[in-house]
Amino acid sequence: MKKSKYLPILSSSVASGMSVRDAAGIAGCTESTAYSISCTDDFRSEVNRLRTAAVEQAVSILTSNATAACNSLVKLLNSQDEKIVLTAASKLLDRIGP
Repeated sequence: MKKSKYLPILSSSVASGMSVRDAAGIAGCTESTAYSISCTDDFRSEVNRLRTAAVEQAVSILTSNATAACNSLVKLLNSQDEKIVLTAASKLLDRIGP
């Protein structure tokens, strides 16, 4: 079966959280066409692929920034202000462990 020209825009729209109905408007196809496409294995596979890629990217960004945040807290341990040192040390220790 030939893939629909609407598949890419419908799948990316639905993967981003849009309804099939709203995605049909974006793609420029009828609702019934969009719903027919949304029942295919190709559509479900593409939506899953796009969602997985988005989650992987988000985890990568969070991981990078978590390292930067930890580095910032470690730098604060050298502060002259004891309250800042105590807060930074507490935050670091809170994150250690199970």
